[in-house]
Amino acid sequence: MIANRILSGLAYFVIIVTGLKLGSSIILPFLMALLLFVIFLPFVVKLNKFGLPSTISALITFIIILVGIFLLGLFLTTFSNEIINNIPTYQKKFYQTTPQIIAFLEQFDISFQWKSVISLIEPVKIVNYTTTLFTSMGNVLVNILLTLALVVFLLLESSLISEKTFYFARTEEQKEKIDIFLKSINRYFLIKTFTSALTGLFIFILLKFFNLQYALLFAVLAFLLNYIPSIGSFIAAFPALFVAILQLNFVETSIIAIGYIVVNILIGNFIEPKIMGKDLGLSTFVVFISMVIWGWILGPFGMLLAVPLTIIIKIICDNSEDYHWVSVMLKDKAI
Repeated sequence: MIANRILSGLAYFVIIVTGLKLGSSIILPFLMALLLFVIFLPFVVKLNKFGLPSTISALITFIIILVGIFLLGLFLTTFSNEIINNIPTYQKKFYQTTPQIIAFLEQFDISFQWKSVISLIEPVKIVNYTTTLFTSMGNVLVNILLTLALVVFLLLESSLISEKTFYFARTEEQKEKIDIFLKSINRYFLIKTFTSALTGLFIFILLKFFNLQYALLFAVLAFLLNYIPSIGSFIAAFPALFVAILQLNFVETSIIAIGYIVVNILIGNFIEPKIMGKDLGLSTFVVFISMVIWGWILGPFGMLLAVPLTIIIKIICDNSEDYHWVSVMLKDKAI
């Protein structure tokens, strides 16, 4: 019986993944819009409780989302242009610093084909890799505009959508499960935003202490990538450490690396689980696999949406008797 259930579940999974892959260009904006809608829906409800009309509440929420996306885009664009303009300086420092690092590592009998390694991590090539990534997002602007348009309509009809959602619940128990599902998603993202902001703040203080260039950029990067559990925070450390190697000495760079590890362990292993209460964690293996699968289905943005989408799947399965086993397989604990 269990084997048949697992096989049928895998069959559904293959069918759904194939459909998502074929319609990814249309599905991606809808997924992004739905995610933003679910996250900001409690804010709209709060505004409505203060006596504001639903239309005004929806428009205020949309303006906040729009301003947030605009400021983030402006911030990243400004810093990206500044980094590109400073590439010649970094290239020069890179070739000055690399022989010293190689000599230090060879003292401990650590030896590689250094020419191949150096050719991969040259500042110019790293910028080229980034440019290629952005080029592959050729339809990003269209997706964002379509996403924002969808968010507007979803927010304007938020009360109607809520009523329609609860219409499918035939019993009070089913309504309660839907309510728990929505609250769980919002609670997760609220707590994750808080802990991500805390991570960004600690990283900014750490980098600013050493007067590292682009400290604010790396702090924002730490904030954004902290939404990807286990892996994201460590990915965010690499650009900062790369610049630190070029700007600072080996000891200071090592202290920054240790600082990143301490911050991530402190927040990821102590603060976040204590605040989160109910275990919504995903295993590291699941995080990596979800990034690969969603990245393949939806492209670069799929990798950013991978964890939120997988968390939503986990919460749905948490509240289902038939598919609770899926939730157990996804979480970072056996129980």
